[in-house]
Amino acid sequence: MKLGVNTVELFSGDHLVLNVLADLDDLSLVEQVQRLHGELGVDLVELPANMLVICPQLFTERTIKALADYQARSGVGYTVHLPFRGLDLSSLAQPIWEASVESYREIIHRLEEELKVEHYVLHLTEALLKQVEAKAHWGTELQGKLVEALYARAKKGLELLLETAPREKLLVENIKSGYQKPFALARELELGICCDVGHLLLEGADPRRVVEDYRELIREFHFHGVVERTQKDGRAALQDHQAVGRSVFPVDEALDLLLADDFSGVLMIEVGTWTAAAESVQAVKEYLARKHSE
Repeated sequence: MKLGVNTVELFSGDHLVLNVLADLDDLSLVEQVQRLHGELGVDLVELPANMLVICPQLFTERTIKALADYQARSGVGYTVHLPFRGLDLSSLAQPIWEASVESYREIIHRLEEELKVEHYVLHLTEALLKQVEAKAHWGTELQGKLVEALYARAKKGLELLLETAPREKLLVENIKSGYQKPFALARELELGICCDVGHLLLEGADPRRVVEDYRELIREFHFHGVVERTQKDGRAALQDHQAVGRSVFPVDEALDLLLADDFSGVLMIEVGTWTAAAESVQAVKEYLARKHSE
């Protein structure tokens, strides 16, 4: 098993805010990678390719070359989370769909030229699916037909992407809205899976069942804590991307499940702050030490 961590403060799902932070430049990502690898001692760091389409001035050719130089010196591994803001393989708008396919192709090509990348993780849909789910007045039949249309579109886009992308590196990830359709499509197209455990908890799925059902396809886990928060209106809600030791799914129980059968893929910690990253890496390393001593 290889242990990784995402680029924490630069990991924000939207990345929009990075455009107005004056202290960032196109080497900030490299500096974050160096710190995470050097101080936390992980095997891999996840690169957020959202930056390539939302704040490309912070992820330039200079960034890529510096990442390659550091990889050559240090031996750090990289995984890449492909963009899920702005681009959308499930788009029913032809120009956006075509641009999404071409953008993914170009991003993978650029990174493959310079870096040694373990996996490219991909959301098949997200923003459009949430819009459909929010339209309860459409009724379940119409919503269901639209969901099928979105996934059919995503499948076609994925097939085109696979004409040039390295099939063995491309992983389909489950989103917060569900795992069944993304994972079924991955199985149909003979692709690997990135199983996001936090997303499973948010959708109310049983991680034990899902992992066992798809274990032979899982090449990477996204691992983060999910905690229960009380909102201002008094209602309880789950919040993900927290330190793994504070999760509603106890860390030892989770790792017993994820790392069973001598899992040899990537365990990627996806959290939003340096403190959460450090706590999570420590929790995983302590678990591994206990298992080694048993």
